[in-house]
Amino acid sequence: MMRAKRLSHLLLTMALLITTLMLWPAQHTLAQDGHVPSPKVSAALSETDDIWVGQAMVVQVRISTPGYFSSAVSFDIPDPEGVLLMPPADHPVMSTDTIDGTHYTIQQYELRTWPMRAGPQAIPPVSARFTYKRNPLDTESITAEVSTTALPFSVKRPPGSEQLGTVISARNLVFEESWSPVPGDEEVKAGTTFTRTITFKAPDMPGMIFPPFPADDIDGLGVYEKRQLQDSDHRGTLVGVRQDEITYLCQRPGQFTIPETRFTWFDLDSQELRTEILPERTIHVVANPAMASLDVTDPAGFTQARTRNKWIGGAIALLIITGLAYLASRNQRIRNKVRRAAQPFKPVHLQPLNPTERKSGSRSGS
Repeated sequence: MMRAKRLSHLLLTMALLITTLMLWPAQHTLAQDGHVPSPKVSAALSETDDIWVGQAMVVQVRISTPGYFSSAVSFDIPDPEGVLLMPPADHPVMSTDTIDGTHYTIQQYELRTWPMRAGPQAIPPVSARFTYKRNPLDTESITAEVSTTALPFSVKRPPGSEQLGTVISARNLVFEESWSPVPGDEEVKAGTTFTRTITFKAPDMPGMIFPPFPADDIDGLGVYEKRQLQDSDHRGTLVGVRQDEITYLCQRPGQFTIPETRFTWFDLDSQELRTEILPERTIHVVANPAMASLDVTDPAGFTQARTRNKWIGGAIALLIITGLAYLASRNQRIRNKVRRAAQPFKPVHLQPLNPTERKSGSRSGS
């Protein structure tokens, strides 16, 4: 008896739950004025006061739909001139709200952006596409597309940076170098290489925003570059890293100086320009007896060596072919082997695609 009573109570509870799911959203699909509500979108900038060139900002996009999202949101991200705008990297923040008696599901996204030049700027309209259902049990989804309005703003150039190029405005920026091995006063032999690694690192900045490190040509040193980005995004915190690896090859004896390098950026915390300095380095190169037969400073020497090797290789191939031809002329067995080996290289005469038409054509022309 108790078991039957519990089962009846469970069935009644499930029926009430299903009825609520079917009727409760339906009561909120019509606005109080009788119109069918539609999805809404709004956008706002995280920074509204002083905005500096190269400063990280966030465009907050809020999408509200009557009912429930039935697909992921797809964005069309514009490419405005003078502004770097990136698509959302994280999942949206979900919430619900009731507006004029209508139940809305809300997704809020963050689009990171960096203004790269001073003056009036704007974030163009951002379009978003998705599907939604007014009620959870609806079988058909509704396709929607919404667009934000443009967001104008003004960008300032840090004081004292008028003569500089693009300035990065950041917090806790790191600019450092490492050498392997470290150039010093000791002499090194020609052919020695030095690897220099330049690292840019800052929070709320993508690695692509850092400038490429200048690796100018130095007479007597071969300069080879390799660049890579190592961004990380952990729980909404972006840390941008750019590494430029430069290899210097000592090509000939002499004294070579790698010049000093300066990098200037704007500190958002102290509101002042900071200049990081990498000191100049001098490399003392002496002759290398092991390289006496090959002068790495003479490109013509390399060319002559390559040409000489080609001539030697060609002469050896010619001798081999001549020898095989002589043996083949003296021995029938060898001739047969050579003939079979050369068979794949003989030209193949293909039949015409339509021999009938070709024959008829030949007759008509004769």
